[in-house]
Order: sequence, then structure tokens, then C-alpha cells
Amino acid sequence: MKSTVEKVEELFKTEYENFEQMFREIELFAASSAPNRYQLAEYIAGKNSASGEQAIKFAIAAIVVGDYERAISFLREASEGAQKRWLLGLAFKGLEDYEHAIVDFERARNKGWDEPQVLAELAETARLAGDIKSANEYLKQLKKSAPESHYYYYQQGRLLELEGDYEQAMEMYEQAMEVSDDYVPAIFRLAYMEDLHGDEEDAIDLYLQCLQRQPVNVNAMLNLSVLYEDRGEYHKAESLLKQILEVYPNHERARLFLKDIQGSLTMRYDEEIEKQRDKFQQVLDMPISDFELSVRSRNCLKKMGIRTLGDLTRITEAELLAYKNFGETSLNEIKVILTSKNLRLGQAVEDKASKKAAAILPGSAPEDSSPDPSVLEKSIDELQLSVRSKKCLQNLNIQTIGDLLKYSEAELMGVKNFGSVSLNEIKEKLALFGISLRPE
Repeated sequence: MKSTVEKVEELFKTEYENFEQMFREIELFAASSAPNRYQLAEYIAGKNSASGEQAIKFAIAAIVVGDYERAISFLREASEGAQKRWLLGLAFKGLEDYEHAIVDFERARNKGWDEPQVLAELAETARLAGDIKSANEYLKQLKKSAPESHYYYYQQGRLLELEGDYEQAMEMYEQAMEVSDDYVPAIFRLAYMEDLHGDEEDAIDLYLQCLQRQPVNVNAMLNLSVLYEDRGEYHKAESLLKQILEVYPNHERARLFLKDIQGSLTMRYDEEIEKQRDKFQQVLDMPISDFELSVRSRNCLKKMGIRTLGDLTRITEAELLAYKNFGETSLNEIKVILTSKNLRLGQAVEDKASKKAAAILPGSAPEDSSPDPSVLEKSIDELQLSVRSKKCLQNLNIQTIGDLLKYSEAELMGVKNFGSVSLNEIKEKLALFGISLRPE
């Protein structure tokens, strides 16, 4: 199996059919996992310069991981052309330097970049800069260039939103989806508007459509998790947030949302357990007199001080038979009663013995039991790792033991400077808590 470093190197050695394929492959690679994203960022951070197509590839990678200044640095060495100017526009836009972004998008347009696409980007950049007049001007040009394009309908919808005409904006997004049913910006925006208007079912359906497109829209996952939480579907919300943190481990909002949801899950779990305990206790407290027993059996139990079903679970079959005048007939009568309530003789004695054994033998919890939440919240410092191992985890922004358990052995081994010595050290430390890394 190839390491993450080898996969990154292969990414830059590949000959792509066109610019769109190159951008998409690099983007999908970075969005697939945290180790991939981290290793890609590390790889380009170690490159001082490049030329030709390689400079374009490095710039794309830098933009994808959010290192816009490095992208601009690479592009200074790239050959002049529409691709260079387009990427510079994206990089300056990422830095919120909208003035320079517009200049480079205009240059990309003059050098032959796709007219509708670049006009849509110019309209959006002007809108983000607060220049609504220029945004409208670009939109007029876009309408003239491609009046039925999804770019036009989407950008028109965004401007209508600013004017407070939400219904018309939603119609624009719907038209954009009719032209291109996989245009995620329009799907997401329509979902967001439906969400704001309280149409939860439609919003959920649209957010789910966003998640079917790659790379997955993180904001769609966040908003969908909130809707699931509001509906009490905590496990669905938790799953979405964990997916985000697998790729973006330092995503603050996802981390905060997840903590809230896990708190709700714990509270809900505790309430359910308490209800089950109360119900079980009610059964244990049922008096023997509520059941039909022979006079002999009833008198024997009375003399033994057994008044409830709970009392019967605290005495064994052998102890009952040892009592004077208590025979097999009485024993079978009692067994039938207990079985009808999912109980048995000596049950409480057996449970007590099991708990005692578990306390004596560390790590004797059932295999499918979940790690103690208090352990998951412990800082990585609690593992007392070597400097090398600890530094590797810090580079992945792994702050707690819970963060670490999201990774598999292969994912950790794919990280730069992370070797088998560090892996074995981490596995040994986790074993002390009775836990292990995520399986492949």
C-alpha cells in the first residue's frame, strides 16, 4: 500500500488531460482525509519555486489547502496565461484582497478564460467587496453572454437576497438547478433559504443532495447536522460532524457542535438507562402475594422472609430446596413466575459476582463497550509520549485522546516523519486505557 507521501508525489507527476481535471483531482485528494490534506500542505511548503505546469499544480494545491500567499508565490514563476491569472484571482479572493482579485480575473478573461465562468466570479467578487453596482454590471454582461447559464441564475439570486427579495432569489436558485442539477452553490443556497423559512424537510433533502457531490460541501454538513440535532436525531448529527473533523481536525465550529451533541446523547442515554432501571426496580418490588401460589409454597416463602420477586433473585435454587418442606413442585411454581418477568433464581447473586470479577480484572469490559467519555476528553499530554511522537500529533492538530482514536494505523504511518517506533509507542500507551486506534 502506498504511503501518503508517495500518493502526493504521484499527484504532481501525473499528466492530466486538461486544467479542470488537474484542479479536481488535487481538490478531491485534499478533501478525502486529514493526513492527505496535511501531507499535501507539507509537500508544497517544502517547495521554494517551480516553473511551467508544475508551478500551476503547486499553486492549485496551495489554494486547495488555503495557503493563498504561497499560491501567489508559485504563480510568479508560472508562464503568463489565462490559467495563471485565473488562479491568482482565486488566491487574492481567498485573502479577501478583492481589488487585486478583480484585476486578475479581468486579465484571465482577456486571455481567453471561459466567459460565463469568469464573469460569474467577477460578479461574486464585486459583491463580496460590497460594490453592488459593479456586481450588477458584471451580471448584465453575464446575462448577455450566457442568459440561460446556471452561473447567471445563481449570481442573480445572491443579489436578490441582498435586496430582501427571498422568494425571487429562491426561484433563481431553482432555475440554476434546472440548468445544472449538480451545481452545488445553487443547491446549498436553496437549502439554506428553505431552512430559514422553516421548511425542514425540503432543506434536509437539498443538503443531502449537496453531500452526494464531491468534494463534499462542509457547510452543508454543518447545517444538516444542526437540523438533525433539532429533530432529536443525534446519531446522524454526530456522524456528520465526525466526518468533517476527519478531514478538518481543527474545524472549531464542528468541534463545538460535536461536543454539544455528545452532551445531549449522554444525557439522553442516562435518561433511558434511568427509566429502564426504574421499570426493572418496579418488577423487583412486586409482592409475592400478587401471584397465584400454592398454600405450601406461600407459607414457606413467608417463613423465609421472602416478600418480593427481588427477594427471590437473591436466593439460589439450592438454598430454597434445602429449606424444610420446600420441594420440586414449589420450586417449579416459583420458576414459572420469575420466567414470566424475565427473572431467575440467584440472578442478583450472579450479577454481583460478575461486577466483582470485572473490578479485579482490568480491561474485562465487553468488547463492544464504548470508551469512557472522560478518557476521550483527556489531553494527549496524559499519554506522556516522546517528543517526536507528540510533535507529529500536534501537526495533525490532535489535542485529545478522542481526536487520536479517529485515526487508523495506516493514516498515522502516512504522516511525514511518523514511523513504526512512534506507532508502537502510541498503541502501548492507549492499551493502558483499554482502547486502540480506529480499525481500517
